[in-house]
Amino acid sequence: MRLRALTALITTSALPVTLLAETSVTLPPMTVTAKGYEAAITETAAAVNVIEGDAVRWRQARTLGDVLRGEPGLSVAVDGSVGVDPIIRGLKRDQVLVLVDGVRINAMQPPARGSLASYVNMDLVERIEVIRGPSSVLYGAGAMGGVINIITRGGGMTAEPETRGWTSLGYSSVNTSIRGSLGASVSGPRSVLDVSAAYLDTDDYRTGEGERLRDSGTEQQAMHLRYRVRVTDGHELQFRAQRDRREDVWYLASRRFLEEAFEPPAGQGLPQPQGLNTHYTPRQTRDLLELSYDADLGGAWGNQLSASVYRQELTRGNYDWNRERRTDYRTSDTDFTTDGVRIQWESSPLPRHVLLVGAEAWRLQASPVSYIGFPPDYDPVNEFQLIDQGRLESRGLFIQDDIHLDNVTISLGARYDEVQGRAREAFNVEGPLDSTDYNLSWSTGITWYVDDAFTPYASLSEGYRSAGLLERYLTYAYSDGFTWLSNPQLDPERNRTLEIGARGELGNTRYTVAVYESRIKDHIGGQVVSPGLKQTVNLDEARIRGAEFSLEHDLTDRLTALASGTWLRGDNRDSRFDEPLYQMPPSELTLGLLSGAPRGWQWEARLRAVASQDRVAERFSNSSERETGGFTTADVRVGYRFGPGGGFREQALTLAVTNLADRNYREHVNEMTDERLASGPGVQELRAPGRSLGVTWVGEF
Repeated sequence: MRLRALTALITTSALPVTLLAETSVTLPPMTVTAKGYEAAITETAAAVNVIEGDAVRWRQARTLGDVLRGEPGLSVAVDGSVGVDPIIRGLKRDQVLVLVDGVRINAMQPPARGSLASYVNMDLVERIEVIRGPSSVLYGAGAMGGVINIITRGGGMTAEPETRGWTSLGYSSVNTSIRGSLGASVSGPRSVLDVSAAYLDTDDYRTGEGERLRDSGTEQQAMHLRYRVRVTDGHELQFRAQRDRREDVWYLASRRFLEEAFEPPAGQGLPQPQGLNTHYTPRQTRDLLELSYDADLGGAWGNQLSASVYRQELTRGNYDWNRERRTDYRTSDTDFTTDGVRIQWESSPLPRHVLLVGAEAWRLQASPVSYIGFPPDYDPVNEFQLIDQGRLESRGLFIQDDIHLDNVTISLGARYDEVQGRAREAFNVEGPLDSTDYNLSWSTGITWYVDDAFTPYASLSEGYRSAGLLERYLTYAYSDGFTWLSNPQLDPERNRTLEIGARGELGNTRYTVAVYESRIKDHIGGQVVSPGLKQTVNLDEARIRGAEFSLEHDLTDRLTALASGTWLRGDNRDSRFDEPLYQMPPSELTLGLLSGAPRGWQWEARLRAVASQDRVAERFSNSSERETGGFTTADVRVGYRFGPGGGFREQALTLAVTNLADRNYREHVNEMTDERLASGPGVQELRAPGRSLGVTWVGEF
């Protein structure tokens, strides 16, 4: 998928993070991917965040979760070193659709089984766009909680032949990491070629207590290529190829010490040896090939057509390591292949209407095999065909109409999808294996432009998520430390959200505020039924209520005060439990000062205060969810932006100190349990990184 709107500059209806080169923090007048086309923010009945590439590099983040931590409405889940996954309004992993340049990556991953955040290098990011709330009308399965679109760097066509490039280098003390990137764009009036590459190598990081979190290091390489050509006036073709590779990804929440070997009952997982066992991925590679076509057909209706076809493949190793034997005792190398196609037609058949009509289809295929044994007795014949010819297929049609009146915009949308799961056979899974979901998503919204100081909006929408391939068919020990019992007949979960908000500008002050309630039918989760064992189930209903705000005030023409906050409450309304919803993030508040200029010095100071979380799901989690204490962290960054010189158009040097007070804390949504922590030697708490000194240099030529 590649929509015009997904490559347009968007703004945010929450805390905007603008380029530090600007003289002040301002809201641009035009937006937003939430509609599928470029529109004014005052006409958008949705909450949207955007983080520009300069701010991503300014934050010196390793993963997507690192970038989004502290943004209003967003939080993170931790299951390992790179497993810092984003959460939108309490919904996480496959309940949130993650796109890279408009192409979904969720289809390759089940929830709580590895990090979606690890499949793109942050140094290649142009900007990150986040839509908070159900977005299934445009984006289909998985967008029930929101959409995160990671846009990678690239240039545009130019009137004259031109070559431009960029490069960066960085170092971080907390994990002695080094990073670097290089990209070039060769453009002319009818074509543009973009080539870029990035590298990241991190060692084990140090927590606030000063201890090293073993096996938290990782290595990442990325290479991206894009070629765009104007075939004739109004008609463009684009080819995109991407490879992102991670090595040595350890899912530390799975780590457990066994006093003696574990032989599970039939149908409840696979054996584990005595000693310290850890699930990890020696390598994982994401490869994307995409061909897209855009046409400006004109006519009285202003017709525009966008279409794309792609293949995306995840090659992933799922291994289990035993420290005492110093060898793997279980291995599985699997290809998850997703083929997809999308077409969208944009027109204005009636005055003041913008109509989108489209179709989308994708198919995920995988047949994972697991091998169990120890050298020298390891026997490749001792294998388990975990899923034989597993397949998940989705087909959908959608329509959206935006009606632009004098000072009111009304948005109406609907989508119909069929999602079918099939498998010839699945290890320890009872049939029937085939099932099909029939899903109707819809959205309504109204935005009323009163004046610049007050623009209220309201929306009522419903999105959905069908169960993933592995949730349906894979009974296995996963990266969160539990063996999950799959269920091929899971019902799709549905999120109906009512949201009321407002945004505006009063003199030197800009603000946004939103309140919402989400009612989730057939919520899919993993119920802990015994130590180390989860059953994938549907809950009758879950409810999440929340409020978010952001505030910016220009103290001077170069100094801006920032504030944002998030309040959340989630409840499991299933009569079997009737307790707080499992793994709900705590409320938090961010305060900051930002000073920037087109040239010269720039600096930023931020405080992030997170409340304690004592509302835990004791029955649903079998007391495995832990209470979490509150904490406050401070980050300080100082940089200098240089003018042209030394062969560069501009350069920027940044010094950052993160977790300035060296706080020893952990995020609440953390897969490590008390039972595993107490299991024996070698198991560590998943604390966040301690104080770190980071240096980055970025140059554009």
